[in-house]
Amino acid sequence: MREHGITSISFHAGRRLAQRNLSAEDVKYVFSHGRLHHNGKAVFVHLGLRDIPAEHRREDRIRRLEGTVLVLDPTTGQHLTTAYRNRRRGSRDIKRKCKYTFLDGE
Repeated sequence: MREHGITSISFHAGRRLAQRNLSAEDVKYVFSHGRLHHNGKAVFVHLGLRDIPAEHRREDRIRRLEGTVLVLDPTTGQHLTTAYRNRRRGSRDIKRKCKYTFLDGE
């Protein structure tokens, strides 16, 4: 469990949470139980099936959160920028390096 939590949510993230039917309690659960990945200019929190405790796996409310990804601000890690679900390839896509690199100023 992490000590700090999400302190602010962007307008875009609020819309995405509503579209994906995710409540503030769901976001707290994913944040506290999910795996943290630092990649690029964001911090990702991914909740996979292995991250859900065995005693919670039978609850439909918790089981539907499988594959949820929270994208946070990299500087503080407390500002939610967006959220999405990816049950098939969740953390594999996050860990993969980008194919193309963009050079600044050229």
